[in-house]
Amino acid sequence: MKLSKIFHVIGAIVGWVGVIALLSAWFASKNGLVLGMSETHLFMDAIVLVLVAIWLQLGTIHHMMLEKTGEKI
Repeated sequence: MKLSKIFHVIGAIVGWVGVIALLSAWFASKNGLVLGMSETHLFMDAIVLVLVAIWLQLGTIHHMMLEKTGEKI
């Protein structure tokens, strides 16, 4: 399997987990806690997860360009 494909799949999963963390943070503001985590904790998790997802998608683009030129990775 190509590295770009792996980065893409992992990036998409991490992005969705970030969206779930963001939604959980919004629900935590009403109830106080979600799964034992505070609203602030969940917002910080969402920020980090979305940034990691962006980083992985940039890695996907980079590796697609390398694969297009035939470079060994």
